[in-house]
Amino acid sequence: MRVLVAGGGTGGHFYPGLAMLEGLRERIPEARFAYVGTRSGIEARLLPSHPWIRFFPIHVCGLKRGGAIRNLPALLRLMVGFIETAWIFARFRPQIVIGVGGYGSFAPLFLGAILGRVFGVRTIVHEQNVVAGRANRWLSRFVDLVLVSFPQTKRSFARAKRLVVTGNPIREEFLHVARSEELYRRFGLDPERRTILAFGGSKGSIEIAEQIVSAKDVVRTSDGLQILLITGDERRADAIRRELTASAIDNVVVETYVEEMGAAFAIADLVVCRAGATSLAEITACGKASILIPWREAADDHQRKNARLLQEENACAVVDEEGIVERSLVRLIAGLIRDEAAVKRLAENAGRLGNRGAKARILGEIQSMMRGAGA
Repeated sequence: MRVLVAGGGTGGHFYPGLAMLEGLRERIPEARFAYVGTRSGIEARLLPSHPWIRFFPIHVCGLKRGGAIRNLPALLRLMVGFIETAWIFARFRPQIVIGVGGYGSFAPLFLGAILGRVFGVRTIVHEQNVVAGRANRWLSRFVDLVLVSFPQTKRSFARAKRLVVTGNPIREEFLHVARSEELYRRFGLDPERRTILAFGGSKGSIEIAEQIVSAKDVVRTSDGLQILLITGDERRADAIRRELTASAIDNVVVETYVEEMGAAFAIADLVVCRAGATSLAEITACGKASILIPWREAADDHQRKNARLLQEENACAVVDEEGIVERSLVRLIAGLIRDEAAVKRLAENAGRLGNRGAKARILGEIQSMMRGAGA
């Protein structure tokens, strides 16, 4: 069996695809796996450490709002991406194509749906967000199966041949890593302090990092609090470290990137991050209190809609980008973390929404589809 996953660009798309591939490898060790993605996304950086996954980068970028003239470069790259995808299909000959969203998923899914009529290739879309992306909505009428993370997403796929609500898969490490003093030492943190995990997704967040640095006087005087800040950018991380050192602040640890995020979640008392679907799946599966800051540039405002689902269940606090400036993100963090009852309530409600069996359900659907795939 030959399985190809397509998509990525950000961790929110890439990590669900990686979780699926890891699960399929455990269940079907004789299968062969490949990934089609962008040349500059997180997949290009991380897949070399997974040599059992064959990586095929293609030229692709997203369309902008406006007419055809403005989108001419993107359309030309899309044509190149289709040619590259045809070559990839000729070499790898996938029997199952799974799209996880992102620019890199369109050409492989569409070509797979066309070939499926002749060669029995089976195609699957997995949509992580509450509001489906435009490409996935359009592709849903051609692919064999649509998997969604939220029941509310069904309305985006009225023309899908078959749709199943599965949840959003997360990596196994999030489900099995337990808090320990050794984990605190691994990150250079104090197990006696309340720990804030702050990050902005796989690409980091300038706004979150800037707010923490700008409020360094508040951070310095918060003796019982410590912050693990993940920037996503090495130069930014170095600059922040220098500024914190010059200000004699020792309760903020700055990392460029943390691959073992399950360990970081295990020691976190409060998570501060964007409202991407994968981050929300990790927060709820781990039962963590959180402050969500939806990214205002997200397509169709999907991050705000993701966050609203948790907020309606009193499972998170939500603040917009203007709010973290006007009200000071660090003061919001310090105020919430002091209210142990509120933190506990948010964590319990988040855990109640967690879908720890999502990956198993998705793998079951994929394996059922495999039985009808061509040779």
